[in-house]
Amino acid sequence: MVWVKRLSLLIAGLLAFVAILLAYVMLFVNPNDFKDELKSVALEKANVNLRLDGDISWSFFPWLGLSLEDIGVSIGSDPEIIQFDRAEFGLAILPLLERKIQVDKVNLVNLKASLNKNAQGQGNWQLDLPSDNASTASAVDQAPSLSAANSNATNDTAKKLKLPDIQLDELRIENAQVQYRDEQTKQLINARLNVQLNDVQWDKAWPMVMDIAVTKSDLKGKSPIKAKATLNANLAVFPERESLSLDSLVLSTDIEGELLPTSPISAKLTAAKVDVDLPQENLLAEGLALSVLGVNVDAKVQVYQVLSDPQFSAVLSVGEFNPRYLMNRLSLALPEMSDDTAMTKARANVTLEGSLDSITAQPISIALDDTNIEANAVVGLSPLRWDISVAGKNLDIDRYLPTPEEKSDEAVTNPEVVAKKESEAQSNGLIPIDLIRSLNGHVGVVFENLTAKKLKIDKIELDSTQSNGLVNVSPIRASLYKGTVSSKASLDVRGITPVFNISPAIDGVQIQPLLVDFMDLDKVAGATYLNGELSAKGNSVDNLMSSLQGDLLVEIKKGALVGMNLTKTVCEGIAAVNKDKLNSKQFGSDTPFETMRFPAYIVNGQVSTPGLKINSAGIQLTGDGVVSLPGYSLDYQANVAISGSSLDQACRVNEKVTQLAFPIVCKGKFSDDPAGLCRPDIKGFGALFSELAKAELNRKLQEEKARLKEKEAELRAKVDAEKARLKAELEAKREAEKARLKEKEAKLKAELEDKRKAEEEKLKEKLKDKLKKLF
Repeated sequence: MVWVKRLSLLIAGLLAFVAILLAYVMLFVNPNDFKDELKSVALEKANVNLRLDGDISWSFFPWLGLSLEDIGVSIGSDPEIIQFDRAEFGLAILPLLERKIQVDKVNLVNLKASLNKNAQGQGNWQLDLPSDNASTASAVDQAPSLSAANSNATNDTAKKLKLPDIQLDELRIENAQVQYRDEQTKQLINARLNVQLNDVQWDKAWPMVMDIAVTKSDLKGKSPIKAKATLNANLAVFPERESLSLDSLVLSTDIEGELLPTSPISAKLTAAKVDVDLPQENLLAEGLALSVLGVNVDAKVQVYQVLSDPQFSAVLSVGEFNPRYLMNRLSLALPEMSDDTAMTKARANVTLEGSLDSITAQPISIALDDTNIEANAVVGLSPLRWDISVAGKNLDIDRYLPTPEEKSDEAVTNPEVVAKKESEAQSNGLIPIDLIRSLNGHVGVVFENLTAKKLKIDKIELDSTQSNGLVNVSPIRASLYKGTVSSKASLDVRGITPVFNISPAIDGVQIQPLLVDFMDLDKVAGATYLNGELSAKGNSVDNLMSSLQGDLLVEIKKGALVGMNLTKTVCEGIAAVNKDKLNSKQFGSDTPFETMRFPAYIVNGQVSTPGLKINSAGIQLTGDGVVSLPGYSLDYQANVAISGSSLDQACRVNEKVTQLAFPIVCKGKFSDDPAGLCRPDIKGFGALFSELAKAELNRKLQEEKARLKEKEAELRAKVDAEKARLKAELEAKREAEKARLKEKEAKLKAELEDKRKAEEEKLKEKLKDKLKKLF
């Protein structure tokens, strides 16, 4: 134990010697006497000019203290870059023996820094070292391989070193002023800040308070942007783990300036905890909350391998806010919308993870007004490509679109108006061509209760791929108006003009409410079935309508021609021809039918439907004509065959009239009253009845000819019969007369014979007498 006693006496002696030495220095040595030497050393070794106009004071026990006043620092011949009125600190002596650094305070008062960067990027704070130091630095630069070889050993040594314990009671920077002038970026930044740290120790949290005011402008001080911020947090540093932690962080800031969209802008960022792990290059931020311009965002962020291979994950929650208010505050022009209450409520929740190569957002939950959207997205960053799935419900797109303009006749027919509208459409563009050309990925959408262009869609499903200006959508399935639509479509913007192709297939869609909603066109009703191919090109609705091409086969079942009663129209024509008056009130307003079938051939928006047939209980209709989609008009002629109407005697028809097809002309604009859109073709009716009269006269003439011919035949028969009778009678008479004559002849012959015989006897007697007389 003797050596312990001797060692103690030795240490006590040394301490006494040090105490006496410090007392001598404090009493007999004035630090101000070393000002010139300090200036010389700084200039010689670092080319730094020191200005030490104030007093220098020090203390040695129990604190090693130093106080400097009115100091300036410049490099070379440049103006001073740093000035401060007072700098002071105090360091405890005895804790140094235990490898502990205990500082009671570090205080910098009225620090002023003037930092300049010239047009070549050279800063006035960069040292111009003397030649010997420069040669040393050059030698170091010329030996990178040696540094690399020794790097591992240096790292191992650094790992073995243990930092001394530090205790800093207070660090205060008061009224620090920093000016930064950058000739390259033409920026001027002025900052004023105050910083205070208390009770600083390793492995423990200490409070940190900072306030700063920054003004950014051009080099002439014009167009300034001013920001004020305050920071409060608890900071903990863990040297052994090489990590640090912030908790209870609150950052509040106000920004104002003429160049800002709105001024001032107030924001507040809070964080429950922020951990930084330097060896692992990891950062974890929990309980993040940002509030700015009425938007509140909560987040949790994790970042890994920040410097080597960055990867991150984040959970973001955006509280309900008013997008319309936000855009107004940011002086962003709101798009014209038909609903003033649209874009007044929004919120979102997003879970993200990714790296420098890709980002995955799953799930994404968005609520905008009455619309709810759930989505997943995977985005590849090199090259840019995505795979997105979206499911939503309750979306009325029309709320976010301008109120449709009513088309006037001039807007449709005036060439100057049409040309102006086409020019505006081309400049504005219905389709964002450049955006679509940049798309490269896949999007799948399922939406329920969707309204677009007044079309009410119960459910729509589509699957779309986009690749360098070519968008294919296949299939498209939609349930709407008590029917379904299944088709495929494509949009090609690789050329100058966008080109659409679509192959629609419609099954049982009620056409009346669809046309009423989409085109405000109430002309036809019924369950519609359609198949065909369509194509169009252009970048406006009018151009698409005027370029529409294709063929369709359409059938409408159990429907009606709405607002037009073709029976009434035909009866009006019949009444006009008969010069009767028709009681129109007794007829209904529509023409119901069982089926309507027609092919539709579309050329440049002109729809022709040859072979139109409508079958109904009391009417048969065929027709042909043209429907002009660009002109919103139709020019059609239908031929209607009816069985007449028992509603009005003015529409009485005979059986022959029921076999006629009466011409009806339908001509006008879609906006015209349906009741007046179709009218009988009176000239056609007159010609029809004229033909009917001619046919009836010809029929009667033919009947009369047949009757006369029949009568002639009858007369001929009578004549022939009379001739036969007369002939027979004459023959009988002739035979009788002949017999009579023969009888008479016989009688005469007999009489003559008798007379002859009598004469002969008489002659004989005479002869005998004569003979007797002779003899």
